[in-house]
Amino acid sequence: MPKLKWPGGLLKVLILSAVLSLTACGSGTTTTVTNTTTATQTATQTTTQTTTKTTPNIKNPNTFIDASLNSVETMDLQLMTSSATTVLSYNAYDSLIASNLEGDLFPALSTSVPTADNSLLTTEDDGGVRIEFPVRQGVLFHNGDVLVPEDVKYTYMRGMIMDKFADITQALTGTGSFAALIEEKGLEAAFAELDNAIAIEGNSVVFYLVQPFSPFLDIISDNGAKFGIMNKSWAVGQGAWPGTLETVEDYMTLTDESNALHDKMMGTGPFMLTSWQPGERVVLERFDDYWQGPAQIERVIRQIVADNNTAIQLLKQGDADFVSLSLPEIQQVEGLDGITVVKDIPTAQLIKINFNFDIKGDKYLGDKQLGSQGTPADFFSDIDVRKGFCYAFDYETFIDEVLLGAGLKPYGPVPIGFPTSNPDTSQYYFSLDKAEEHLRQAFGGELWEKGFKLVVHYNEGSAHRQRAMEILKANLNSINPKFELEIVSLPWASYVGGINDSELPLSVFGILPTNRHPYASLHYHMHSGGFYAGAEGYTDLAVEKYDALIDELASTFDNARIAELSNTLQELSYEDALSIFHYQVIGQVAMRDWVQGYEIQAYPFFINYYPISKGY
Repeated sequence: MPKLKWPGGLLKVLILSAVLSLTACGSGTTTTVTNTTTATQTATQTTTQTTTKTTPNIKNPNTFIDASLNSVETMDLQLMTSSATTVLSYNAYDSLIASNLEGDLFPALSTSVPTADNSLLTTEDDGGVRIEFPVRQGVLFHNGDVLVPEDVKYTYMRGMIMDKFADITQALTGTGSFAALIEEKGLEAAFAELDNAIAIEGNSVVFYLVQPFSPFLDIISDNGAKFGIMNKSWAVGQGAWPGTLETVEDYMTLTDESNALHDKMMGTGPFMLTSWQPGERVVLERFDDYWQGPAQIERVIRQIVADNNTAIQLLKQGDADFVSLSLPEIQQVEGLDGITVVKDIPTAQLIKINFNFDIKGDKYLGDKQLGSQGTPADFFSDIDVRKGFCYAFDYETFIDEVLLGAGLKPYGPVPIGFPTSNPDTSQYYFSLDKAEEHLRQAFGGELWEKGFKLVVHYNEGSAHRQRAMEILKANLNSINPKFELEIVSLPWASYVGGINDSELPLSVFGILPTNRHPYASLHYHMHSGGFYAGAEGYTDLAVEKYDALIDELASTFDNARIAELSNTLQELSYEDALSIFHYQVIGQVAMRDWVQGYEIQAYPFFINYYPISKGY
């Protein structure tokens, strides 16, 4: 049985489209790795790796140091919203089943992948679906507790009552949120419906779906990133939800201050959390009793840095082992003694600039009126404002001058290279004339006469996000001098917190799907139970126009119908101008040449620490 933390022998880079032209460059000894396409992939891609060997003087030989701009918002895996943070849960937890980048599924904490052939996945007489997961015996949590089926049920129940597993709630009940289920049926009946939908039968956990839900196995096979299995007895002992109906209302909504698990982890994965200094570093230690055998490296440090110039200096000195960089930044270390550079990595990292239709709080709105002193909270609820901003962004300049070509203009919410990603989807383009046309119509012409002042943000240290806001600011101001953006930086945790709390008027954040089914991207971007509709204030629009289509897409196994629904939803996203589809990343990373075992993944900064070692 292969190692299940995305085994290297099975790992292949996500293939994008034939528009990618990846050219080898740099000095030193160059190794070109070619990933051959499958029948569903569109082109053969290459990544370029340049290594200049140095003398074998390894710093911190038992510790892997990952220098990162991205801080951490929480250690509670069910409340994590950024992939920069879920890389930690990915390495500290395991899910029931695992997957690789091609979408192949493998047993993990379940001893089998449910299929119709092994009778673990069956269709019931009422049209529902029964999915059974035999729980692996003898697996230990980091505190020595033994994994039992009750841990699995508790994990899913907790995620659903907090409305963090909306797609699972939809599959089990036909309703996309626990809150909506309560409104429909009352608390007691809603809780009973969840409770009955997940049963413990012997040493198995059985999920009863109300109807077929095609992405179910793909969604939960995220290798522990979001659907990692928690230790129930430990969690309850820390003060987390006790698992009872009587206490459920107290735990449906948690703040960082009220969340007993905010700064804690307890998984079955190859690494365990030993310390977290917010804004400074996270330390993970090897779990020697890991059920697949201990990891290669003893310790991992996620070192938070103010900017990538600091990270580059640490890398040059050997005080950091790894850093993810932009193409301009990678050129600062390419060819240097003792440093390996891996360039031109295709990714599934789709970045977009998000409009908040209903901005909460008073922090960034000034007097909350159109004019030189502020902006109303519903500023982006006007479709002409959104369309004007979409046309005002200079996509090509950003990709060519800021990214130096290391990016693609997305077609829409389904990443390029994924099934149903459609190059024929209508797209916005840079046009000041079109932008002016829409902005003149916004708010019945009042916006053009009065103007606005809006505070917008980027996370500190991110030159990309800063430059995106600067491009938008300059173009809007050139259309009408009364249009003013004030650009402010925030620490990463505050930036993510502001998005979660619906406070940021604009945010540069992404769609980073954990599987290739179009449901993953479209639900996250458009469904009322997904992340963006709630965070950006367009839940009502989602209920009215998108939910039924996305729910149908999830319930069918007909590939032609899936493609049809996906194309319709991508076109609706364009028509309603939900966000500016900014760019899809082509990644670059640099590491010390003593680092062994790095595996290219969907996002270059997302590291599987399990096979990492240091040596020559």
